[in-house]
Amino acid sequence: AIALMGVAIGVEQGQPIADPEQVLPIVINQLVPIGLKGLLIAGLMAAFMSTFDSTVNAAASYWVRDIYQAFLNPQASEKQLLRHSRWASVIVVGAGLFLTSNVSSINDIWGWLTMSIGAGLFVPLLLRWYWWRMNGYGFAIGTLAGNLAAIAQRIWLPDVPEYWQFLLVSGIALFGTVAGSLATKPTDDAVLSHFFKTTRPFGFWRHIRENLPESQKISIRTENRRDIIAVCIAVLWQLSLFLMLMQIIFKQWHYFIYLFAIQIFLSTGLYFFWFRHLSDEIPTDFK
Repeated sequence: AIALMGVAIGVEQGQPIADPEQVLPIVINQLVPIGLKGLLIAGLMAAFMSTFDSTVNAAASYWVRDIYQAFLNPQASEKQLLRHSRWASVIVVGAGLFLTSNVSSINDIWGWLTMSIGAGLFVPLLLRWYWWRMNGYGFAIGTLAGNLAAIAQRIWLPDVPEYWQFLLVSGIALFGTVAGSLATKPTDDAVLSHFFKTTRPFGFWRHIRENLPESQKISIRTENRRDIIAVCIAVLWQLSLFLMLMQIIFKQWHYFIYLFAIQIFLSTGLYFFWFRHLSDEIPTDFK
């Protein structure tokens, strides 16, 4: 809605808003009445502060609970934990302020976070569903390799296009994940079997799948085929819903009617290929 109001302001003035980061301030300044404007700014500041403090606290807790108390000093007192928490918070904020000195815009840092840092997390998070051999060590090593690659890219190759950032970092994360998994002990077959029966994923699970009864194999293959069709329908459903609501704002009622009809058709498809097959319980033969 804010973006559309920004477009409307640009059309009215005969000059579009060139900088996307200026859309929100311009819309608030020109379209929001006094009083509500202050309330809106206060709400945005509160949203920022609540996100900022939760991020700082979460980062400090990783150090205090997951590293310091778990490995370095298991017998640490509450006073020691509190002191480490405070110092960790200060260091996190200081590191964030230092990083901003090299950031030219929000879009710049956002692109790096999503296409570089995000790629380092994307591969381990995705691969765990589709490869039976992956384990916790592989996940940790792959994530670490991806994040280190993202940081190195930011320092030494800051001008690399975002698509190259994604390919470079995700490739390193993939190598780290596979190497870390193969170099360490595999997860117990009983755990893998329970996971596979519960989630019934696609991918490289022959080692586990071949031990299942034929009836379960058929059931899983049938569900997987339905899921592929349902995903395709869901993508179109989401896009058409977004476009349909835009037509209400633009008052393009004939396009709204067309998209509404498409929504009904796609929703029917989702019902038959996805919703009606959902269940709150795992089938008894899968337990």
